[in-house]
Amino acid sequence: MKSNGKIIGGVILLLLGIGLMLEVTHVIDFNFEGWWTAFIIIPCLISFFNTNNKTLSLIGVGAGVLLLLATRGVIPWEEWWRYMICIVFIIWGIMLIFSRESSMGCASANKKNVDELKQVDEDGRKIRHINSSFGKQSYEFAGQRFEGAKVQCSFGYVGIDLRNADILDSAIIDIDCSFGGIEIRVGNDVLVKQAIETSFAGVEHNAHLNHPDDAKVIYVKGHCSFGGIEIK
Repeated sequence: MKSNGKIIGGVILLLLGIGLMLEVTHVIDFNFEGWWTAFIIIPCLISFFNTNNKTLSLIGVGAGVLLLLATRGVIPWEEWWRYMICIVFIIWGIMLIFSRESSMGCASANKKNVDELKQVDEDGRKIRHINSSFGKQSYEFAGQRFEGAKVQCSFGYVGIDLRNADILDSAIIDIDCSFGGIEIRVGNDVLVKQAIETSFAGVEHNAHLNHPDDAKVIYVKGHCSFGGIEIK
């Protein structure tokens, strides 16, 4: 699939380059208004065939096409963003319908090995990186050292179970969630403080209210749009 994507992208770029060269040298004369949108559409098409994460690629193609239509007067400029919202919902619906894992929930999510997560050293801490798009992933950190995480979730679900984990006090979970859901579970000895910015989304904080004096603190921050985050 990746080879086919490179071939298709190469052919499109080749034809576009030849066409522009013929127009610049006045061999042919055509006025392709909105030609610049090709620099949005073509890379996104190539990315669609070359990556497993199709979300941003499809949205990029949709944005490029809508900008092209606006440039050529097919749709009004001031309304193109409304069409973009429609495109996003259409893509989301299609992927949910045809995804083999369209239902949400921690119980049915694919349990992943936390040792396979990418770790990045930041300020002396090993930060786990979790990415999920158009799918469901669940991570259980029982018996594992947890010093923080960065979570990106779009059109999918991520479950993080920190019960019985060796948690570093003041660990931070940085969230970037759009059109998806994230569930975080903690033990009785953990105090969760959250500062999540939301846009058309919700945060439900049902974590334990009674904590011991020596409770460890986890900070959850970031942004969530068109989705939900549950802490319990």
